[in-house]
Amino acid sequence: MRKIFILSSAIFLSPACLFAQTIGKDAQAAATQTVKTVDDTTFKKGWKKGGVISVSVTQVNNSNWVAASGNNFSFSMAGTLNAFATKKWSNKTWDNVLDASYGVVNTTSTGPRKVNDLLNFVSKLGLQPNNWKNTSITFLGQLRSQIANGYDYNYFGSGQKRKNSGFFSPAYITIAPGIDWKPKPWLSVFASPVAARWTVVDDSYSFASPTGYFNGNKETPLATLYGVDSTKKSLAQFGAFVTITAKKEISKNVIYAGRIDLYSDYLQKPQNIGIFMTNQFFMKVNKWLSVTYELDFIYDDKIKQSANPTETVGLQVLSTLGVGIAAKF
Repeated sequence: MRKIFILSSAIFLSPACLFAQTIGKDAQAAATQTVKTVDDTTFKKGWKKGGVISVSVTQVNNSNWVAASGNNFSFSMAGTLNAFATKKWSNKTWDNVLDASYGVVNTTSTGPRKVNDLLNFVSKLGLQPNNWKNTSITFLGQLRSQIANGYDYNYFGSGQKRKNSGFFSPAYITIAPGIDWKPKPWLSVFASPVAARWTVVDDSYSFASPTGYFNGNKETPLATLYGVDSTKKSLAQFGAFVTITAKKEISKNVIYAGRIDLYSDYLQKPQNIGIFMTNQFFMKVNKWLSVTYELDFIYDDKIKQSANPTETVGLQVLSTLGVGIAAKF
């Protein structure tokens, strides 16, 4: 299953990249146009900063997406923020990217519920040695978490809720020295064979019942559901990390931005590769109105089901289609 998914992810990215190479005479010019269209503002002292903020009416469909608290198919409101800050001087670069999204639905039968929640920050400091074309020695830091609490709304089939996620519960922190290859201005491939990663669960227990027993069932600490010892609140890992990012205008006013992260833990089941993948399509209708489509995947065999902690959650899928307003800064 994992091999098929990784292969399908590569197949999914390849056509967009190949098509993007054919849409203009000059890939550099096309990439520059893409950035200017979406979120590019040049500042003094070598910094280039910008971003896009949007508010949309969305239709969300997800499967096993823990941060969204289960399976939902609904109309909702969502907000997204995509911001970057890049500095170049001499043979050095410092790239910073912040992605955040949050969506909520409110119905008369269930009340307000979260349907999307993501907080991701990546910072890369690179040094390009002489005669290294499009390649640099890079130190990467990454933080991925969420903004607000998520819940299992039918805990042990009771119709009652139990917290199953929250801010820094979990959080994934990755520190990795490696090589960053940029064959095109819109494409980056970073790889590290010596990546340290921590899974942090700040709220270790968060039981639905103060006794730790709910309706005759023994509850599992929240930390345990993410493979973390509840007495320590964090799990240290050491392994290989690869992240591929792409951002390209694939046709007029249609922009693709995607990233796939792959992590193999040398210390425990290195063959079970953790996957985080996000794909965004941004379609600009006019100055303010935009249409966005996002398709995300997560696979981590350490994430367990809250009511059955011996079973993994499996592949998490989130699909979001939104129409709304967007503004760049």
